[in-house]
Amino acid sequence: MLIYFFNGLSFGGLGLAAYLQIRQGGKLPLSKQLPWLAAFGFACGATSWIDMFLASGSEENYLQLLKNLRLITQPLSGLLLLRFGWGILKGLTPLPPWTIFIPGVLIMPISFAVAYAATTFVTPSPIDIPIDIWSRYLLYLPGSIMAGIGFYRQRNVQRRRGHYDVSNLMLGSAIGFLFEAFVMGLIVPAAPHAPASYYNYDRVVINPFSGELEMSIDVNSILPPWLDYEYVLSVTGLPIQFWRMISSFAVTFFIVRGLGVFEATRRRELKALQDERDRARMKAFEAQIAARQEAERWTDFLVAINQRLTKLEEVDQILLYICENARKLLRSEFAGLAVLDRDSSNLQLKCFSNGTESELVTVPLKFNNPLLQEILKSRQSYWTNEGVDGEPLKDICYPPGIPAQAVAVVRLDFDTHPVGVLWIARFDNRPYTETDLVWLECVADQVVIAIQHGLMTSQLQSLSITEERTRIAREMHDGLAQVLGYLNVQVQALEALLNQDKPAELRSELAQMREAVRLAHADIRENILSLRTTLAPEGGLTAAVGDYLDEFGIQTGIDTRFENRVSGELDLSSIAEVQLVCIMQEALANVRKHARASRVDVLLERENLGDHSCIILQVRDDGVGFVQRDTKRRFGLQTMRERAQSVQGSLRITSAPGAGTTVICKLPCLQAENSKRYSRVITA
Repeated sequence: MLIYFFNGLSFGGLGLAAYLQIRQGGKLPLSKQLPWLAAFGFACGATSWIDMFLASGSEENYLQLLKNLRLITQPLSGLLLLRFGWGILKGLTPLPPWTIFIPGVLIMPISFAVAYAATTFVTPSPIDIPIDIWSRYLLYLPGSIMAGIGFYRQRNVQRRRGHYDVSNLMLGSAIGFLFEAFVMGLIVPAAPHAPASYYNYDRVVINPFSGELEMSIDVNSILPPWLDYEYVLSVTGLPIQFWRMISSFAVTFFIVRGLGVFEATRRRELKALQDERDRARMKAFEAQIAARQEAERWTDFLVAINQRLTKLEEVDQILLYICENARKLLRSEFAGLAVLDRDSSNLQLKCFSNGTESELVTVPLKFNNPLLQEILKSRQSYWTNEGVDGEPLKDICYPPGIPAQAVAVVRLDFDTHPVGVLWIARFDNRPYTETDLVWLECVADQVVIAIQHGLMTSQLQSLSITEERTRIAREMHDGLAQVLGYLNVQVQALEALLNQDKPAELRSELAQMREAVRLAHADIRENILSLRTTLAPEGGLTAAVGDYLDEFGIQTGIDTRFENRVSGELDLSSIAEVQLVCIMQEALANVRKHARASRVDVLLERENLGDHSCIILQVRDDGVGFVQRDTKRRFGLQTMRERAQSVQGSLRITSAPGAGTTVICKLPCLQAENSKRYSRVITA
């Protein structure tokens, strides 16, 4: 009874473990066969417990019911095992091609066994004996063998995958089922036929109370020993039920442990997902780093363009720099820039970069490529990697050579009017993306900005020249022309005094003429010094200011002192530097003409105001001063204010009679201006 109990408990545990694994789910092929394994475990456990109650000597009323139940559960458990064995043999991994011959090879012995079993059933003997025997031969034996082979093949699969822990459990399950095939499929109750016969029995009955076989032996016809209960008992000294219990323990142990393949698989899948997530994060991180580095390169490129613009470099050199670096940043083999001629009828190649050389085209060169002409008219950007109308882009690059396989073209618009095109090309099949096109459009905007800046610089230079000419004309009119007119009148007066023989008056007029000539000479020398300092600051602004003050002191005899408190560059734009010098010259001219001062102090210093700074010019004299009034006749002071305001600066004048005059000019540095301009460029 204990053996039957533990045997049933073992198989019941096997069925419960398989059932619980079914509820957890899984993606392995083995999960599809778990329902059959669970049903086999429950059915086989029920059969063992029925045997336990039969062996306990149950009441007569329940004895027949238990026997009938056993007649159902015994073959049912074998049938479920057969289905599980076939499923695990065929379903887990594909069978070798040669296995298609197995049904043909086995059809004869199986047919013979079925026919033999049928004859056994019709012989006058208890029906439960042949059911037990042939369910084991026809169901348990092949089912256990197929399950063992299936688990062994699964063991090989797991070893190839490197899952050695799981493969060892699969091997244990295979050995357990093969042992199960021996003790449950081959060893059957004694019967008058091989291989279950040990003796030639002439009478075989079953005790209805004990369930044991009662038989009489014909001692005159002893056969060779075969596999049955008596033979196992005589050889091992233990009943077959004990070995079946050991077999059930082994199968249950290895199967339950083998079901850990699901948990191991889930762990591996989880680890694979984690590794994949880590790889994805690493790729995303690397992509972010690459994108940031790419953005930094483009930022440096845009800042470099802005710096070149502020330094008033030649527009052609800026365009060549843009063309060359756009080719490098967009990983292209060619970049070209063409602009419309004066008639807006033909494109002329302005500059190009092809990897080996980057040149400006100084001689007008028509570049009327059909694709470029089409883009110039369509107002839309274009990119391709296959050519146009099936023809390779042979003439899109300069000088002609390798045909382009991928090209991107954008139009240059100046106030909604086309002025040219910018394009890049590759000689291989790497296609351009929309991101590349966006960057190329950004470069095109920088080209337009450079062209606009060049035009504005030319206009400002023309305006500056005009203003200087006007100032020179005004100075000559107010100074030299008036003195020459005065001298003309005085010469006539001298002639009259000479004719009248008035030597005293003649000497007085000559002294006045001498003073007028001296003042005119000083004005002319000051104008020459102003022109030389304004137009040729060869040693830098501070050096030019120092030289000018030295010359001014020598010419006027006024003690001039210059103090520079600014370390490094002044960080002023070129136009602001010119205006600063002009304001200082105008202030010193007023000192010479009107202040009657003996000393002039000039100070340069920097003032930091939060996120920006400015340069302060201070001109202070110890002259007679003046009363400040709002009058339009002070053209010199008004001109200085206009010069300061033209570069976003300010001018303040403080003076009082007898207290001298102080002129304070503040001009903004380039840092704040560049920051605003750079932010506008990035936003665009």
